Amino acid sequence: MSAQTLPHERRLLTWRKTKSAFFGSLTFSTILISFALLVALIVYILINARPLMAMRAASRAGLVLSTMVIQWNAKNLPYVIVTDFVPESEAARAGVSEFDAIIHIGSETVYRSAQVWEAIARLPQETLPIGWISGDPTKIFGDLLPQMDPQTGALRVAIDYLPEESLGFRAGLRPGDILVQIEDIPVTGSRQAWEALIVAAQKKPQPGPLAVQIERDGELLTIALDAEQTAQIPITRSWASAIWDFLTSFDSNSPEKAGLASAIVGSFYLVGLTALFALPIGVGAAIYLEEYATKNPLTELIQLLIVNLTGVPSVIYGIIGLEILARALKMDRVLITGALTMTLLILPMVIIAAREALRTIPDSIRQAAYAVGATRWQVVRSHVLPYALPGILTGLIIALSRAMGEAALLILLGAFQYLTFIPGLRDYFTVIPIQIFTWIGEAKDGFANIAAAAIVVLLAILLLLNGLAIFLRIRFQRRW
Repeated sequence: MSAQTLPHERRLLTWRKTKSAFFGSLTFSTILISFALLVALIVYILINARPLMAMRAASRAGLVLSTMVIQWNAKNLPYVIVTDFVPESEAARAGVSEFDAIIHIGSETVYRSAQVWEAIARLPQETLPIGWISGDPTKIFGDLLPQMDPQTGALRVAIDYLPEESLGFRAGLRPGDILVQIEDIPVTGSRQAWEALIVAAQKKPQPGPLAVQIERDGELLTIALDAEQTAQIPITRSWASAIWDFLTSFDSNSPEKAGLASAIVGSFYLVGLTALFALPIGVGAAIYLEEYATKNPLTELIQLLIVNLTGVPSVIYGIIGLEILARALKMDRVLITGALTMTLLILPMVIIAAREALRTIPDSIRQAAYAVGATRWQVVRSHVLPYALPGILTGLIIALSRAMGEAALLILLGAFQYLTFIPGLRDYFTVIPIQIFTWIGEAKDGFANIAAAAIVVLLAILLLLNGLAIFLRIRFQRRW
């Protein structure tokens, strides 16, 4: 009999070991793959956030840029202009003005703003060689007058008035000259003459004179026009300054100047108010359910509902906050409304965490306190609650971490506000996740990069909050 059962036991033991090894390997592989994906995601975000320093350096130098488009021969040709003039900047001292078109960075032709930031990031020295064309056509051609050719009836452009300090006058143009073509591009209109300068300059491998063909007294002449000016712009690159500027600046229509100040303050206000509302309510409910409530169908139903509420999508809470708090109670979509709505979201998690912390307190402590004549409230207040407080705070911080990263709920409450001030309790507000959502939706160059930088900031805050929760659990944990 023993000879028959022994192989069976061996097979059973072998099967258990195989099953244990299989599930252990599966668990380890899942953790390893998840960790690898997380690291890859963080690396991808960091790579996309890398232009932040160059963008901030460009902004400090006065090169706040935007990519524009010229419709030329049924094509859209991009070019870059300066959109925000800073009078005391290095670019202004070099002669760059608002709406000037950046054509070259060294010998590289510029078509998009991102090329300027990339050039700044890889500069071998702290100066940026740029070439630009004035955004004011009168500084080049003076006043242009469209007119009809009396012989052919074609539209042509004549110089009506030309200041002596203009680039065209210094190149040899004079009033009355008719612009025929720039390089190989025919000139057919006043605005088109300036656009032809941009297109012709972009075709040249580096800054240099442009061949302008004119008609003067019935003769065709070619004049070399130095329309593209050049300069060396001093650039100050510093990660510390870039990060500080990014964290302390308000939102802007220019990605080089946009920052997270309003979103960071709004997030901490929101989390602080949520903790202020959720902690007493959640802990009070947990104390009642664990220390006072008797076991009956009603309390069991309440416990079941609390557990189920943790699985409700956050957008449902957003609808409740919008319809009841913001509209029915006329509280509007302000910060206090967002905090109350967020309290509804994390309250079930706080109650569950507080109940679990209260359950870890040995019943012998309660019985000892009752033995010396303490009331139930005295037992809870002086013994149970202080011992359970580290676990309660850990659960609260983890719940607040979810609140810090929540977006769907706040979208319904209109938190995607363009703010250039620090919000108050009765003000409209924005938070970091919503700011990221807003920037990602922008089509302008650079907003995706600062959105990646904002994600890094959000991850850092969440890691700090979770690290604080781990520290509290380890520091105040008691072994019973």
